[in-house]
Amino acid sequence: MAHRLEPLDGSSYLPPSEVVRLLEGEFAVVEADAAAGAEHVAAMIRQFERMRAPAAVIDEHLEMQATAIHLVVADDPHPGDEYLSFAAMPGQGLFVGYSSGQHEETAEPLLERCCRALGYKPHLIQPQTPDKAPQPTAEGI
Repeated sequence: MAHRLEPLDGSSYLPPSEVVRLLEGEFAVVEADAAAGAEHVAAMIRQFERMRAPAAVIDEHLEMQATAIHLVVADDPHPGDEYLSFAAMPGQGLFVGYSSGQHEETAEPLLERCCRALGYKPHLIQPQTPDKAPQPTAEGI
């Protein structure tokens, strides 16, 4: 499972630098790594290229790469499962993934605080199972 965080009122996404600033006021530990953010976007671009995504999608992510920031937020420098990890990219929601169900459960209070600090709301993202995947239609065959 994962969550995508988006603005509460449909307003614009916060720039990555503003996400960092606001979270530094909320959490005791905020690791902000621009190099890791750039590498995260580079990995996305490589995947888009393998998928033969439209050039516009690749170009959009190339523009994001310079200002993307990977963050880890927690209240303890040795957090166990009490942390959130995500990349902040311009014009995008924050995608928070979890290493396990225990991690997701333990990190829930941090997710709520993160949302409050940013003025965002969480949307649960559930993986598609084969029986719930979109089925081809007659038009798509």
